[in-house]
Amino acid sequence: MATHYSSSFASGPSGALADPAHAILGPRRDALFFWGAPLLAFLLIQAWLRGWDALAPQAAAAPMVIGLFGAVSVLTWAHLIAVVPRAYLNREVFSAYRMRLTVVPVVLIALLLLSPTALILASVLAVFWDVHHSAMQNFGFARIYDMKAGNPPHQLRATDLRLNWALYVGPIAAGAALATHMDHFLKFDGTAFHALTTLPGVLAGENHVIRLAAISLYGVVIGRTAIDYHRASRAGYRLPAHKLATLLVTGAVSILAWGFSPPLVALATVNLYHAVQYFALVWTKEGGRMTGLLGRGNRHRAALLFFAGSAIFGLGYAAAATGSVRWLVAPFIACSLLHFWYDGFVWSVRKRQV
Repeated sequence: MATHYSSSFASGPSGALADPAHAILGPRRDALFFWGAPLLAFLLIQAWLRGWDALAPQAAAAPMVIGLFGAVSVLTWAHLIAVVPRAYLNREVFSAYRMRLTVVPVVLIALLLLSPTALILASVLAVFWDVHHSAMQNFGFARIYDMKAGNPPHQLRATDLRLNWALYVGPIAAGAALATHMDHFLKFDGTAFHALTTLPGVLAGENHVIRLAAISLYGVVIGRTAIDYHRASRAGYRLPAHKLATLLVTGAVSILAWGFSPPLVALATVNLYHAVQYFALVWTKEGGRMTGLLGRGNRHRAALLFFAGSAIFGLGYAAAATGSVRWLVAPFIACSLLHFWYDGFVWSVRKRQV
């Protein structure tokens, strides 16, 4: 396998990217839905914002800009429920994690319904867990491409973990988005954790130091990664073109979005490509199983139920998020946490579950 891939890679990056044997969906669809999705999302949002700004008066442009952010928000919330086919309809996954998938959701929802403080804690945790979760999705795609290329599942795993975390979190820590994330600690006002409300102000005063530290650590991780990859290549490792494209595109978009765009624009960009990648992966792996439940010839119907059901959930989350009734928002916050948690064990490159 390694020898075969080496000859494929020798044809150049474009030739390697065109090799269907090392793609997930196929060369073109991978470029659209996986490794190329971050750049496409960034360009789409930039074109949309700049286009309306240039072609329409402010009164006409504002609804279109708000509509874009609203649509991305609904899509983001919709993708949270997309883990259900993987976790509950896949018999192998459900059997392996039956207690986690049944008892924990009930306990968590009950806790958030009964305790206002727990609900606030969960909502703040969701913000920062989402950052880690997004970095880990990029890590997951990099590992899938390694698996497709025939590389050992444990080789460079720790290196890729550090790298993908740095590629995503580093620009957040170095840019204006850090303050936006830290402002969520203000939700603790009036709770037993009131002291945490001072954290945004404290960190704002050290913004320059934090930025320098983030940039420095970013450089250290990149340097360490280069050394690790060099050593691995001397031992026979071959870097898959699709993995390289994933790392380069994601890293570049992360810097452009979090480092040079307003936080809201950056968040919309990242959430858009993250949701597109996730929907594509779930449908790729579980679409056949969902279709099988409805019988042969019902693939379009299964797709409609999956995507429309997810959209309805996203709209419900949007409605609950704009309200103030705890019993309405608690199940949705719980779903966010469960989605992040589930993704940590229902997908595994090491166990060949993707």
